[in-house]
Amino acid sequence: MREIAPELKDVGITSVWTPVPAKGNWGIVDSGYGIYDHFDLGNYFQKGTIETRYGSRKELEEMIAEMHRNNIKVYSDVVLNHLYGGDENFEKNPVVTDYVKSGRKEAYPEEDIRWIDSVAYTKTHLYFPKHNGAGEPNYEWRYWNFHPSSENDSLTDFTDDVLRPRTKFFGNDLDTYSVEVQTRLCNWGKWLRNEIGFDGFRMDFVRGLQPEFVSRWICGLPLLNGKQPFVVGEYWGSAKYIKEWVDSVAKGNANVHAFDFPLKFTLTEMCNNSGNDFDISRLNHAGMIRNNEGYALPPDNVVTFVDNHDTGKEHDKWITKDYAMAYAYILTHEGTPCIFYPHYFTVKQYDVNDHQQIVEAPTSLKDTISKLIEIRKKYIGGKTVVLTETGNPSPEKVTKNVYVARRQGTRSTSGAIIVLNNNDTDTLSINLSVNSQGFKDLSDTQLVDAFSPTNKVKVSKDGRVTFIVQPRGFSIWVKENEL
Repeated sequence: MREIAPELKDVGITSVWTPVPAKGNWGIVDSGYGIYDHFDLGNYFQKGTIETRYGSRKELEEMIAEMHRNNIKVYSDVVLNHLYGGDENFEKNPVVTDYVKSGRKEAYPEEDIRWIDSVAYTKTHLYFPKHNGAGEPNYEWRYWNFHPSSENDSLTDFTDDVLRPRTKFFGNDLDTYSVEVQTRLCNWGKWLRNEIGFDGFRMDFVRGLQPEFVSRWICGLPLLNGKQPFVVGEYWGSAKYIKEWVDSVAKGNANVHAFDFPLKFTLTEMCNNSGNDFDISRLNHAGMIRNNEGYALPPDNVVTFVDNHDTGKEHDKWITKDYAMAYAYILTHEGTPCIFYPHYFTVKQYDVNDHQQIVEAPTSLKDTISKLIEIRKKYIGGKTVVLTETGNPSPEKVTKNVYVARRQGTRSTSGAIIVLNNNDTDTLSINLSVNSQGFKDLSDTQLVDAFSPTNKVKVSKDGRVTFIVQPRGFSIWVKENEL
């Protein structure tokens, strides 16, 4: 990552999201989500290794410094929901002993218990080498820091999209209602900002955290240039629950982004399915920003993506073809777009449960994404209007396969028009009005395809134009005198 910082800057990438930096329970092979010691970033020997899977703390800090030299912010993944322990972390747990014997509510996983003389032992006594770095506390974690933490505490199931702050879905579920636990986790966030230099965070599995705590954690972060640092949460669920989560966190005066999972899965359907099986007019109100069912979020609260490390783990969630169509959408539409490293750098993806399932993006995708970033930065800003919905398109039946949207521009540009065609075999044309209230008038102007500048169309005096687009393809149109 340190070595590619200048390349990322030249492309126009302004921030990178990096994995959980802390030492995991499985040592050198742990991806970080099996988090063990928050304050060991690859500089203490435990779990069989000094370095984490990603390297040493020194290398991490050098990478962050190089990104900053290239004006790129670094956002760290953080896990606040749980901690893992190994066999050396077993301790006598009287709360779990009583919990299991009394048969209270949701069962405690038997595979996480060792029974000795009718007493439950759990992997909840987490202890670490003496930490001696700036701002590094010397904590231990004990059974009362995790759910169930007392005789009055119970676990809950994990069966739907709602919040589950007491679910033992991963490792030892931290009791984030505890003042002690909250304080420790908040201190970790402050330390990552102040001592390590991270600029913002991606919060893992926020469904496992009560929004009030998330607000406290975010509001406690040191400011960045006088503002709250960037924070995005992974709420994998439907639009209704994602909006409820963002709104709930906002009640605590914290501003948070959410990943647009509904949009991701709509784009996956568009790319992977035949044009006969996907009506592209579904894009008119796809995702969190354009939702018309009462669950819309402002663009400033939404991160759009095509795939990420979560969806990239299992083949049934992958986009497997026509990646460019999905990136053409997110890089021309509202929200903060996130590019998946394996897509951009052509890294093979393997299904975590079946290594025979493999996918690899085409090498040409890198240049396509780079060009889309250039177009976004040069031409695009402001609101979106879907012209196939508002521009009286003709013939109307083509809107099942052709999607046309217009973005407002910058101070010096008139914006851009994106045209998508998901028909499998046919080049299609559509005639529609490109003018809309709040947008610059394009009547009687010449437009050019930013990807193929020899392709030009003339907007009529009444504001209508005909676009022709190749099958499974897209085009992006700007004013010729602004190219």
